[in-house]
Amino acid sequence: MKKLLFNLLLISSIISCKKEDTPITPPVEIQVDIPSVDAKIEAFLTKYNIPGASFAVSKNGKMVYAKGYGFADKERNEKVTPAHTFRLASISKTYTGVAIMNLIQEGKIGLEDKVFGDGGILGNDYGTLPLKADLSKITVNHLLHHTSGAWGAGTGGDVIDQNPTFETKQFYDWVINTRPLAKAPNTVYDYTNIGFNLLGRIIEKVSKKSYINYLKENILTNAGGNVELAKKTLEERMPKEVKYYGQGIDATYTYTIAFPRRDADGGLVTSAPDLLRFCNGIDGFSTRPDILDSKTFALFKTPSSLYTDYGCGVGIWDAQKVMFAYGSLPGTRTGAMWGQNGMAVVLILNSRVDFNASNYNAFVYEKQDILLDMIKNSSYQWQNIDQF
Repeated sequence: MKKLLFNLLLISSIISCKKEDTPITPPVEIQVDIPSVDAKIEAFLTKYNIPGASFAVSKNGKMVYAKGYGFADKERNEKVTPAHTFRLASISKTYTGVAIMNLIQEGKIGLEDKVFGDGGILGNDYGTLPLKADLSKITVNHLLHHTSGAWGAGTGGDVIDQNPTFETKQFYDWVINTRPLAKAPNTVYDYTNIGFNLLGRIIEKVSKKSYINYLKENILTNAGGNVELAKKTLEERMPKEVKYYGQGIDATYTYTIAFPRRDADGGLVTSAPDLLRFCNGIDGFSTRPDILDSKTFALFKTPSSLYTDYGCGVGIWDAQKVMFAYGSLPGTRTGAMWGQNGMAVVLILNSRVDFNASNYNAFVYEKQDILLDMIKNSSYQWQNIDQF
């Protein structure tokens, strides 16, 4: 009897210990689909022949909706999920702008620091001496605001994809020597990929880290999430990366872009939820950790006098009280928008309408309207859940 009682007590003790040692699993927050949201996105994809998209929404720092639509790979019948990654195209510039602002916040560079020539951040690293006079007048500020006077569509042409086999040093020697400034710095706004790619070289020189490592180790540690560098060919794409589908002339160039050289201007890859995390890190709210302090954030969103809708790598739409970042490459169209009302939205695609097609502008504006609708339309019943 004593032995039986002892065994029962021992078993009871073991069961009790197991109950105490087992962590309590919190209830899973299950997203409920919103038919009106899904219908809007699905109609857009069908209308413009877009194979797949990833979509994510946050409200007051909580990710309240995340969903994939269509196909990540049509040939394999692989559906898009929120875990799939996409090329970000020019949204990469926003990451670069934030990284430069972080270096300014740390006191390592200044907005008015010269870029080239004696005393410049990049010094005489690129080009054959003596450098042309206007080149030595370019500042960090000019590159951030696309006011360098060179290397845009209206100031000599965008040559970022030319000579794709050139390494960085060889490429920029060629740019500096053969593509002089068409205008003096700070006299014209002209959107340029070269300018932001050069900012990537500044980040590397000042931080003594690769561009991608600086983002991972110094920028995303607060915001969370991840980014990777885009690969050039279909065979090189990452395990969860979508396949890109070019329409019209785009089909020729979808897998010929000069990656990985095009890192800081258009070469990042991430998922919609991770991009949304980044947007929440640069929204000026305390609901999630901010990357920049309030003073530097104000500087980040300050435009130049030459173009008042663009800050330091980010779009400014004061009339709608939103900030935004868009990207476009053959086989890719991306968009992110976040508002002063605490809403943020990301919609990224694995195709775009052919740049030369008659309905290209309609496609661009309709996508923008979707983003703005998700920010401003209070009729959507977002759940009070957090999927971050």
